[in-house]
Amino acid sequence: MKKLFTLTLVLAGFLAQAQFSTPGTGVNWSLNSLVSNSEGAVIWNDDHYEITTTLTILPADSITILEDVTVLFHELAGIESEGTLLIDAPVQSVFTSIDTTATNNRWRGFKLLAGHVTHIKNAKFAFGGGLRVQSGTFTIDGSTFYKNFYKSGSSAGSYTSNAALDISGNAEISNCNFIHNQRGAISSASNMDCRAIIRNNYFFGNTTENSNRPQINMGPSGVSDTTYIVGNTIIGDGNTRAGGIAYSSLLGLAGNVVIDSNIVDLNRYGITLTGSPINGAIRYNTVTNNNIEDNPALGGSGLNFTASSAEANQQVVVTGNIISGNLWGITIIGYPKVNMGDSATATFNPGGNVFSDNGNEGVLYDLYNNGPVSQTAMYNCWGVEAQDSASIETVVVHIADDPTLGRVDFMPSCAFQTTFIVQDDAETLLSDVEIEIEDQDESLTTNANGVASAMLPPNSYNFTATLEGYSVYSGNFTVAYGNNTVNIVLEPEAQTLYTVTFIIEPWESVITGLEIQINQETLVPNEDGIATIELPNGEYPYSVTAPGNPTFTGTVLVNGEDVTVGIHVPPSGFHNPLTSTLRVYPNPVVDRLILEGAKIDAAKVYSITGKLLLQIQQVNGFIDLSGLSKGMYLIRVKSQDSETTIRVVKE
Repeated sequence: MKKLFTLTLVLAGFLAQAQFSTPGTGVNWSLNSLVSNSEGAVIWNDDHYEITTTLTILPADSITILEDVTVLFHELAGIESEGTLLIDAPVQSVFTSIDTTATNNRWRGFKLLAGHVTHIKNAKFAFGGGLRVQSGTFTIDGSTFYKNFYKSGSSAGSYTSNAALDISGNAEISNCNFIHNQRGAISSASNMDCRAIIRNNYFFGNTTENSNRPQINMGPSGVSDTTYIVGNTIIGDGNTRAGGIAYSSLLGLAGNVVIDSNIVDLNRYGITLTGSPINGAIRYNTVTNNNIEDNPALGGSGLNFTASSAEANQQVVVTGNIISGNLWGITIIGYPKVNMGDSATATFNPGGNVFSDNGNEGVLYDLYNNGPVSQTAMYNCWGVEAQDSASIETVVVHIADDPTLGRVDFMPSCAFQTTFIVQDDAETLLSDVEIEIEDQDESLTTNANGVASAMLPPNSYNFTATLEGYSVYSGNFTVAYGNNTVNIVLEPEAQTLYTVTFIIEPWESVITGLEIQINQETLVPNEDGIATIELPNGEYPYSVTAPGNPTFTGTVLVNGEDVTVGIHVPPSGFHNPLTSTLRVYPNPVVDRLILEGAKIDAAKVYSITGKLLLQIQQVNGFIDLSGLSKGMYLIRVKSQDSETTIRVVKE
C-alpha cells in the first residue's frame, strides 16, 4: 500500500509537468474552459488561475481573456501560441510567477510563433521570461513589463534573450511601461526585417544586469517599411552600461527609422544609429544627461551616428532636438552623412537643434565630426554665449582641428523656421502678399497657398504685410526655439464710393414695375423716376426691365466722380415733344437757368443723390438757382403733355 501511494505521487508530478496543446479544432477557449479540459495544465485556485506547464495554442484555436484576472505560472511553465491570443482586460490582467523570489527555474514567458495573431491590452507581465514575438500580427497597449529575466536554455530558459519584449516580426507597442527588466525593454533581430511602431511608452531602469544593451534596441525595418519610435520616455536608473535608443543595420539589410519627440535622460548614451544602409529622421527629441558611465572613451553621446566604410549609406536628418548635459553632443564616426541644418533647396532642413553643457574633461563638445565626410549644421543654437563663427568653432571638432576630418558648415547659426499664413476675413488664402520684416534685407512673398517662410534667430520682430486692394497689416511676432507660425488676416481696403444716379424718362408711362439690376442689387426708382447707388471705381453692367418694354442693357463707368445715367423707356410709338423742342442754357449756370422752346408749367430740382431741393409751381421762362451750392443737379420739368429731366452744373 505504501508503494502504491508513492507511485501515485510520482505520476501526479509527471502529469503536472506534461505539456498541453489545444486540439486545433477551431475552438475559442477561455481560462475557465481550459480549467475543465486542459488535464491540469490550467487550474483554478481560490481567487486566481495557475498554469502548471507549457500551454500551446494550435493555429486553428484561440484563447480569449476579457476579465481582470491573475494568472500564476509554475516553474518552467509558459504559453506558446501559433493561433490567436486576445487579452483585453477592463483594468489589468496579471501574469506573474507563483514564486516571485525564485532565482532558478522561473516561468518562461510567452512565445508567439510564426503565423500567430495576438492583441494584448491592459496586461502585466512580471517575474517571467518576457514575450518573444515572431512573424505574425502583434499589438500591445497599456501594459506593463516588470522585472522579467533572462536565462539561457532551450527547455528551461526564458523565451526571450535580449529584452523583455523580443521581436522578430512586425509589432505595435503603445502606452506601455517597461521597468527594471534584467535585459533591455524592447529588442528586434539584426538579421531580418522587423518594422515596429513604438509610441508613447515609459521605460525606466531596464538592463538591470548592467550589460552593454540599450533600453530600446531595434534592427532594420526593411527597405519598404519604417520603424517609428515616437513620444516615449526613456530614463536610466544608474545602470552604467545601459543605453537609451539604438537602431542598427549590421548585416547590410536596409532600414528606415523615425525617432521623434522622445525624452532620453540619464543613460549611457542617448540615441545611436549604427551601420548601413539606413535612412533616419531624428527630430524634436529631448536628449539630456546621458553621461552616467562617465567615460568619454566608451560613450556618453547625446546622438551618435556610426558607419564604418566609405561605401556605407547612412543618411540622417537631425531637426529640432534639445541636446544638453551629455559627454558629447553629437558624434559622427566614420562615413554617415548627417544633415543637421541645410539652406539648399533640395536638402533644406531648418536645423533648430539646441545644444548646452555637453562636454567632458573640462572641454565642451557640441559636435564631433570624427570622419572624412563633410556635414551641414546650419540654423542651430550652440552651447556658447555668442552665436558667431569664432565662438561656435570652440565647440565643434572638424577639419579646422584635424585636416583628415570632414568640414562642418555651421553658419548661419541659431535660426528657426517662421511660417506666415495669410488669408482674408473670408478665410481665403492670399497669394502675392509682400511681407517685410524689420532689419531683414529681403522681403517675403506668399505662394499660391498663402504661405511664406523665413529662417530667423530668436527675437521679437515688427513686420508689415501688403497686398493691393487690402489695408496694410502691421504686427509683431516672437521667434522662439522650434518652429513658429504667424497667422495674418488682411482686411479689404476702405474704398471711396461715388453716386451713380439713374434718371428714367418719361416717368409716368413706366412707373409701375420698372427695376434696374446693377452690381447684384435691384434698384426701384422713386416717384420722380430717380434711383441711386454708391459704387467704387469700376465698370458695371446694368439692365432695366419694365412692363411692356424690352429689357434695356448698358454699362456705367465709375472713375473718380459721380455719374448720371439717363434712360429713355417709352412705350412703343411714344413721342416726348420736350426732348426735341426744349432748349436750356447756360449750362454750366451761375444763377438763372433759361428755358425756351416749350411752355413749362412746373419744375423740381434734385441733388445728384435724388434729394428734392426746390419745387417750383410756376416757371416764367427761367429757374433761379442762385441759392444752391456748386455742383451737379437734376431738374425735372413738366409741361401739359409731357415731362423730362435735365442735368445742370451749377458754378
